[in-house]
Amino acid sequence: MAMDGLNLFASGREIARLTGGKIDKIHQPEKDELVLLVRAGGENHRLLLCANPSQARAQLTDCKRANPLEAPAFCMLLRRRIAGGRILAVEQPHMDRVLEITIEAQNELGDLVPYKLIAEIMGKYSNIILTDEQGRILDAIRRVGPGMSSVRVILPGQAYMPPPAQDKRDAREATAAQIAAVFMAGRVDKALSAAFFGLAPQMAAALCGRVTDKRDCESLTEAERLALGESLHAFYQELDAGVFSPALELGEFGEPAAVYPFHPNLPDIRPVPTMREALDTLYESQDTLGRMQRHGAGVRRVLLNNIERCEKKLALYQDAIEGEETIECLRLYGELLTANLHGVGPGAREAVVMNYYLDPPEAMTIPLDPQHSPNENAQRYYKKYQKAKAARVISEERRSQVLEELAYLEGQLDNLGKCTEDGELIELSEELRQMGYLKARQSRQKPQKLPPSKPLRFMASDGTEILVGKNNRQNDALTAKAAGEDIWLHTKDIPGSHVILKSAKPAKEALYEACLLAAWYSKARGSENVAVDYTPRKYVKKPAGAKPGMVIYTTNKTAYVTPEEGLVKAIRQE
Repeated sequence: MAMDGLNLFASGREIARLTGGKIDKIHQPEKDELVLLVRAGGENHRLLLCANPSQARAQLTDCKRANPLEAPAFCMLLRRRIAGGRILAVEQPHMDRVLEITIEAQNELGDLVPYKLIAEIMGKYSNIILTDEQGRILDAIRRVGPGMSSVRVILPGQAYMPPPAQDKRDAREATAAQIAAVFMAGRVDKALSAAFFGLAPQMAAALCGRVTDKRDCESLTEAERLALGESLHAFYQELDAGVFSPALELGEFGEPAAVYPFHPNLPDIRPVPTMREALDTLYESQDTLGRMQRHGAGVRRVLLNNIERCEKKLALYQDAIEGEETIECLRLYGELLTANLHGVGPGAREAVVMNYYLDPPEAMTIPLDPQHSPNENAQRYYKKYQKAKAARVISEERRSQVLEELAYLEGQLDNLGKCTEDGELIELSEELRQMGYLKARQSRQKPQKLPPSKPLRFMASDGTEILVGKNNRQNDALTAKAAGEDIWLHTKDIPGSHVILKSAKPAKEALYEACLLAAWYSKARGSENVAVDYTPRKYVKKPAGAKPGMVIYTTNKTAYVTPEEGLVKAIRQE
């Protein structure tokens, strides 16, 4: 759910508590995201401004983000201009999706002047802009030139112009009768959203749903229109006074789906103390997924290119292996031609000979190159035969090597999808660099050191601990450190995580849950009847020289499970 003006208003009221606070630090963890560390009221706060099209928002946050080793140019500009400044005001004109933060800081001459940091929360047009005391743009996190927009240019030195005005009004300034008057035609939610600033259709529908379950304005009676107007007028008056009660809507599997600054009349609603906590809960997983997709795009491209290379090799090797009939035909041509050289004249384009390998013998036509003698043609067929035979032997040898490499690459691609932290992505990248798939670092600057990543930890319904590796380093460590009697699980012949069930004699339900996790955290996620092998860890061995994450095992049993999302999410994660 994108942040609309109503959620921005409630979040802005929390941000406004930073008024008078000092900006201590400024970071830009992503190309379209800012984090300002503000000291206010004797406490430290994190102010997040995000212009990502799918997660654009402005909020206080408790989530910590890893920062790049070198700050981007926009971040450096902000540090020069407003670091050390004090927040004077936080405003949201007309409850639209624009938040203006006025900051008093020293200019280049040492004078205290007001800057404005403007967050425009408008989907793909979202932006974060810094202006000076004269309203000129100093820079923006996303510059917009004349060739990109014919409506508004956002470049340094240009006068800042707010987004184009809409034919809407501020609902806080409307009377109950004026609000009721908008419900004359069309859908109730769209009528409300079209009349007032800051209301997405989903938000408008939830607001109206607290009073009526009717969807069409034509079905409302005059009394119902007036009641709806009175309710919304009272709501906006309370909101303007700073009275709001954040709530989180949950999806089918209990995942956060939407945030409201009030309690809507919806089935799966969870009250949340603050907008900060509600927005953190909603966007945390989305931010992680988006960040990993962006940061891991280069690694994904390398893996896919190498997987394609392996698949092409396998196709060539398979053709060579399956060409037994062609190989034998070359041998036969050479033998029959040698046996019938006396009957073939020079310059002939073909030779008709009797195939004495058949019973009864039959005539066979052998193509010839007229530029070579019959004997030379026979020798050429022998050479082609020997070459094809050797290629087949080599193909059989190399095919197993390529199959092993393909399994490794597909496993790494699956591991890439499990990355939720920068440390895990760095570990995966370093492994690929050591294996020669990624180029060695050219920079002399030491890479950022992060603590070793940790496997996922679950608790089975009977309290038994289940550990799930998310990359090859974790997989190897899990398997090496597990007790000999612990149960080791892995999808059969499918790339996936190593899973350790910390029990020598697990209950049937615990074993089933461990199998579900092994299938879910594998390439077979979404499939039915996934085969999962399990055996005591003492029967799992890592061959000398094997690639990371590769093991062999014996005395295993196999279970078949269907990893449905609801079943997996019902397993408690620690």
